[in-house]
Amino acid sequence: MPTPARRPLYARVLKWTLRIVSALLLLFVAINAMMSFRSSDAATQKTFAEKGISVQIHRIPFSGGELRYVETGLQTDSTPLILFVHGAPGSGNNFYKYLSDSLLTAKYRLISIDRPGYGYSNYGQSEPRFRVQAEAVKAVLDRYRPSKTLLVGHSFGGPVIAQVALDYPAQVQALLMLAPVNDPDSEPVPWYAGLARWRLTRWMLSKAWQVSGDEKFAHVEELRRLQPRWQELRIPVTHWHGASDFLAPPRENLDFSRRHIPSEWLIIKYLPKGSHFIPFTDFEEVRAELLKW
Repeated sequence: MPTPARRPLYARVLKWTLRIVSALLLLFVAINAMMSFRSSDAATQKTFAEKGISVQIHRIPFSGGELRYVETGLQTDSTPLILFVHGAPGSGNNFYKYLSDSLLTAKYRLISIDRPGYGYSNYGQSEPRFRVQAEAVKAVLDRYRPSKTLLVGHSFGGPVIAQVALDYPAQVQALLMLAPVNDPDSEPVPWYAGLARWRLTRWMLSKAWQVSGDEKFAHVEELRRLQPRWQELRIPVTHWHGASDFLAPPRENLDFSRRHIPSEWLIIKYLPKGSHFIPFTDFEEVRAELLKW
């Protein structure tokens, strides 16, 4: 009986290549589906209960849907307020460690929001306009009468909190920007952001990654629209940046702040060992900065 002819080498290599690529694609989709970057109400309650911290979860109407934010700390109207704004992708849970810190909760009212499009704030509905993102923050601020308000923004949250301070100056007394992406001329667009643009690949991404991609491709235009207004700031603006930040180039973004924010209001802190993820990797230093306010 004749021996069956073996397939050519290139056909066998192609077959196994397709199998490996298919397996990797399925793994990518499965992992990405779990990367929603958000914490449910139940998970949030559990996180704070385990640390003995009382937490309030709020949902307020916004832009035809709702905006969710989490609150801890002191509850009197005269209490200073610190409000945290996350980057992209992300959600209010990025700052749960701060909201559950006993030193901070003993001194301030602490709020962390799910920005529009993320967490449980119109999840999956992209809203890349800084103006509308600022309106979301204002919708929360309007519910309180603090003695003073500090906004903390990480990455994409940096220009968002600047927009809030510029549009609603009476409601903001200071800004702390952690690894902000402020400079339109050095705004990096990583290759994977393109996956959110192409129909062929967008479906593979979680809604958080889709929204992040939409924001990324609108970011330069939004930054250029904001650029002439930085000089209008008349409150303390503290800008922290890490030397090894590969998502928000440190030299370019620090130079941008020096050129566009009035020097009498700008405080810069350069972290020689810092990365883009300052809120997570430099918690003690950030907390100490907050406690000085």
